Amino acid sequence: MTGTALVVEDHPLYRDALSHVLQRIFGADGVRTASTAEEGLKAAASSIAELRLVLLDPGLPGLQGCEAIAAFRRALPQVAVVAISASDDRREAAAALRCGAAAFVSKAASTEVVSEVVRRVLSGELKEPLWISGSGAEGACEAPAEDLTPRQVEILALLCQGHPNKEIGLRLGLAEVTVKMHVSSVFKVLGVANRTQAVLEARRRGLYSAG
Repeated sequence: MTGTALVVEDHPLYRDALSHVLQRIFGADGVRTASTAEEGLKAAASSIAELRLVLLDPGLPGLQGCEAIAAFRRALPQVAVVAISASDDRREAAAALRCGAAAFVSKAASTEVVSEVVRRVLSGELKEPLWISGSGAEGACEAPAEDLTPRQVEILALLCQGHPNKEIGLRLGLAEVTVKMHVSSVFKVLGVANRTQAVLEARRRGLYSAG
């Protein structure tokens, strides 16, 4: 395989293990490593012409999760990003894929599974983002097929504008605990895990526009 790959992982032992997996594909000199997303972005900038793949742990210190994936996709739009996570949470997987990851792979999956996913991503075989659970099974990450209620739409709009739960409650005449329940329901419907992901998904679906 021509080109290079970048492993962004803060755990030294797991970083080394992932490097060995990718060296089988890219060769001994074809794999670089970083322990944070910020460090990885700097490393990628110096080898952007050769870079083919970023293997990224979303649970990094500093820039992490959907924000880290989105940052790599913005900086390296032609480079495939594969998230490899200690989490098997469906919502986290869905959020990662929606933020631009080509695949979301559990760290519990075998090195053979990781290697095969990487090969499929690089070959262009994957037509849709892929989630691989700890057992190695391929899973679907579609959000529940249900609509937001009118109240949830109101709350989502205020959430996207950056208002905290207490202020949302004051604006809508709701108790803060009620707002929290609605926000949790909004997250579930959108298939996200936090406010940042909710804003990104709301914009992707056309549910909110800053303009």
